[in-house]
Amino acid sequence: MINDLNLLNVFYQVAVLSSISKAAEKLHVSQPAISQHIKTLERETGFKLFIRSKKGVKLTSESQELFNYCKTIFKQIDSINQTLQDFTTLDSGILNIGASDTICKYYLIDKLKGFEKLYPKIKYRITNCTTSESLNLLKNRDVDIAFVHAPVQNNDFSFHECLVLEDYFVCAYDFDCSKIKNLSDLTKYRTLLLEESSYSRKFLDRNLAQYGVQLHPKFELASLDLLIEFCKKNMGIICVSKQYIKQELKNKELKIIKIPEKLDTRTISLAYDNDYVSNAAKKFIEYSLKH
Repeated sequence: MINDLNLLNVFYQVAVLSSISKAAEKLHVSQPAISQHIKTLERETGFKLFIRSKKGVKLTSESQELFNYCKTIFKQIDSINQTLQDFTTLDSGILNIGASDTICKYYLIDKLKGFEKLYPKIKYRITNCTTSESLNLLKNRDVDIAFVHAPVQNNDFSFHECLVLEDYFVCAYDFDCSKIKNLSDLTKYRTLLLEESSYSRKFLDRNLAQYGVQLHPKFELASLDLLIEFCKKNMGIICVSKQYIKQELKNKELKIIKIPEKLDTRTISLAYDNDYVSNAAKKFIEYSLKH
């Protein structure tokens, strides 16, 4: 019975190269060591492995079958080693990311575009979901990393701030907001907000509670993009991060309502589990924090 894979590798290299000296050179061992390995394997198999000649060595009829098996084994090992190298150099692999539609559109796409240029062979699987859902996916290791709105109360993961978000109340550009002097005045106007279950809505409600203000929206929507579109159509006042409406502000489709009370800032943060981070995720984390 053969228990030492190294013996088979020595046999395989000698057979492929038809030379003990060439095999010794490739394996970085002495010729006597190669000869000793061959003798050991011959004892274990019970038959002669090579016929020596002036041109080198040749397989015996018995060892030809063993060589065929070795060829399959070592091709598979070479394939495994290549795959491992590809994972290390990011010539292959999959990066699983959890992020909301909003974060994908306004932040993540640009990061992925730059990263993909550096590592074009990486594949991506992006799950679009809320902040809480993204963290649950990360907890269950269904994603490698998650981009979430923060701060969040969670000690299970590491968080790195990627982008600071400044929230403002905005309205259609032609809407007369001159009578809105403070946050409490908003209660007299039609407001449009995200659903109560969303992280952004909960964060806003806590923010307003600090000033003793509670809004009762006319419309509640699940999509920030829809919220912005409703606002552009003069359907009501919304609260949105300035970083998400740069184009609308530039095009004079929306305008910021000037209110003295400042809302707390929040961030887009990258979350990951310290216990395990895939190599592709490590590279992407490094890239995201540098660019």
